[in-house]
Amino acid sequence: MTKLIMNRRRFLGTTAAGVAASTLALPALAQNAPVKFGMITPLTGGGASYGPNIVKAAQAIAGQINAAGGILDGRQIEIIAEDSETNPTAAVRAARKLLDVDQVNAIVGMWGSGPTLAVKPLAIEKGVSISCLGAADAITEGDHGGLIWRFQATGREWGVPPAKAMLAAGHKKVGILAVQTAFTQSMIGPFVETIEAGGGEVVVQAEVKPDQPNFRAEVDKVMGEDVTAVFLPAYVTQFTSIAKEWFRGGYDAELYTLTIAASAGVNGGGKFIEAVGAEVGEGINHLQATNDSSSAAYKEFEGLMGVEPGTFLPFSALCADSMAVHVAAMEKAGTPDATIYTKEILGITNAGGEQVGGALNLLEAIRAGKDVDYTGYGMDVAFHPDGNLKDRPFAHFVIKDGKDVELGTI
Repeated sequence: MTKLIMNRRRFLGTTAAGVAASTLALPALAQNAPVKFGMITPLTGGGASYGPNIVKAAQAIAGQINAAGGILDGRQIEIIAEDSETNPTAAVRAARKLLDVDQVNAIVGMWGSGPTLAVKPLAIEKGVSISCLGAADAITEGDHGGLIWRFQATGREWGVPPAKAMLAAGHKKVGILAVQTAFTQSMIGPFVETIEAGGGEVVVQAEVKPDQPNFRAEVDKVMGEDVTAVFLPAYVTQFTSIAKEWFRGGYDAELYTLTIAASAGVNGGGKFIEAVGAEVGEGINHLQATNDSSSAAYKEFEGLMGVEPGTFLPFSALCADSMAVHVAAMEKAGTPDATIYTKEILGITNAGGEQVGGALNLLEAIRAGKDVDYTGYGMDVAFHPDGNLKDRPFAHFVIKDGKDVELGTI
């Protein structure tokens, strides 16, 4: 069964499957030892809405594979999850435990650019792979020896859809109010380029620090200009304060942000609307990299997660994909050594063989010696040579009467 280890001080309670899988005696022989997957996810802090489902997704895939006999001639998969607390310092502490004490073979489901950038050099030094859900461009920059795989759109890619949505709505004079983080800053250049290429103009730009006590001056500066829409790349904590200032000021400019900042229920659990109320949220646009919810693999994933059909689970679905890809690469290479098995990933995702969806189907095809093209739970998974995910679509939502309404895909 899947072994799930969590820091109890930081995260109280797991899924029933995790509790059931919490004990597994370590085999005496190294060749029968479990293959260890570490996780550094936000179980507390600003990203806490996402962490538990990310862990649950990894556990669901591991449990499914273990029940079918494991990998590498019967070795079980062990999940060891630590809380990033949504900050780099805590992520580094977690990484040192996973790498030095637990000696994990891989780190999967790592959410957030700041934590990922902080942990990246530690993992590379140990020869351990990271599959991350962070978007900052710097995550995959530099020589990482094929150990860093981004199961998420890059920050540059996040900047284009909001600009296209604004242009489609007829906005020609727009502003930017951005939070100073690696993730959000990487969006600004592509956003400006897309607006200008579409005949628009960025009239005013301003930045805020994540820990500022208030954002009134910056809101007044940007909203006071002759703009009809403002792009606000931020997280829910900052965006909540900014939206309140926008509403109090009676400004007419339409707001465009990220789903992780302004969701009324799609993916974010409604934290924003709970904090500001439906009146403040009315008409706010938000965008999010999305899944192909119509695919058979995604419907299978919904069943594994125990959620209603049509549930929006982009982060956890891609964590499940990272598990499937890494397990298959280990099986194909015959080893959990990341310096070896990661060389098989592009052949599994990009080679153009038989299309296969789902972790167990992928393992079966690999064992049968087939050339495969993994289609994924979250999307058709394919990578650039530097480890960046290709061609992720984005969904555009607007808040109406306190609920998210999907306007389409960009």
